Amino acid sequence: MKLKEIAKKLNGKLTGNGEIEITGISTIEEAKEGEIAPLYRRKFLPLIKKSAALAFLTGEGFELPGRNFIVVKNPRASLAALVRLFHSEKEKKGISRTARISPGVEIGKDVFIGEFVVIGEGSKIGDNTEIHSGTIIYEDVAVGKNCRIYSNVSIREGTRIGNEVIIHPGVVIGADGFGFEEGKKIPQIGVVIIGNDVEIGANTCIDRAALGTTEIKNGVKIDNLCQIGHGVKIGEGTLIAGMTGIGGSTKIGRGVIIGGMAGIRDNIEIGDRAMIAARAGVTKSVPSGQIVSGFPHTDIKTWRKAIAHLYRLARKGGGEGGNKG
Repeated sequence: MKLKEIAKKLNGKLTGNGEIEITGISTIEEAKEGEIAPLYRRKFLPLIKKSAALAFLTGEGFELPGRNFIVVKNPRASLAALVRLFHSEKEKKGISRTARISPGVEIGKDVFIGEFVVIGEGSKIGDNTEIHSGTIIYEDVAVGKNCRIYSNVSIREGTRIGNEVIIHPGVVIGADGFGFEEGKKIPQIGVVIIGNDVEIGANTCIDRAALGTTEIKNGVKIDNLCQIGHGVKIGEGTLIAGMTGIGGSTKIGRGVIIGGMAGIRDNIEIGDRAMIAARAGVTKSVPSGQIVSGFPHTDIKTWRKAIAHLYRLARKGGGEGGNKG
C-alpha cells in the first residue's frame, strides 16, 4: 500500500513522498527495495545511509533530509500494527480426523483442532480457539475464546484458561509441584487458573498448587523457559523474561518487571510495580516500586556502588594477584 495510507492507519506524521508503494517490512540492515524498517534508537541512524529501505517508522527528531519517514509517538507500539498490515495470520478452522476427543467435550464455534490432539473427558473449548498438533488436554480443562495453543503443549486436569491466551510450543501447565517431606511426595491436588490476554513462552512450566490454586492474572506475559512454582500468584500486567524461576507460594504484584534468569525464592512477596534485574537472586520480600539487583538482592543503586568498589579493589591489586592492601 502507499506510504500515506500506512501513515494514516498508524496515526503518524508523514515526512517525504507519500505516494511510494510499500511492499513489506524488515530491519534496517536487511530491508529490500520497497520495504519499510523500524528505527528506535539514535545509534542506528548511521545505518540509514546504507539501508535499502524505502521508508522508516520512527519517533520525533529522527528524520533525515531526502528519506521517507512515518513519525509516531511510540514506534515499538506502532510496529505491532504495522506488522499486522502486511502479515495477517490465516484463520484455521476444522477438526483433524486424527484428533482424539473424548465423549462429552464441549467445543465452541469455528474451533481448529490439529492432528493427534487429545482432549480429555469433561473439557470445554471456547469459540475461535486454535489447538495445534500433538497437544494433550487432560480431563476437566476449560479453555476460553480466541485462544491459540501451539504444538506439543500439555495441559493437565482441572486447569482453567481465560480468553485471548497464547500458549507457545512445549509449555506444560498443571504438572505436579515440587513438594516433598522427608523424601516422601506430598500429593499435589490443586489447579492452575490463567486469566485473559496472557502469553506463555515456549517450554515454560507452570505447576499446579499442592492445595488451592496457582494463579496467573490478566495480561501477564511470560517468556520462554520459565519455571512458575506451585501456588504462585502473579498479578495483572506483570512481565517475566526468559529462564526466570519462581519458588512455590510466592506472591507477585501487579505490573512487576522481572529480568531474564532471575531466581525468586519461595513464600515471599514482590510488591506492585517492583523491578527485578536480570540474574538477581531474590531472597526476601521486595516492597512495591523498588528496583533490586544482585545476589542476594539489594537496592539497585547499592548494588551498582558495591560492584564499582569491587572493580576498584581489583585494579588496585585486590584481585587474582592477591591483596596488596
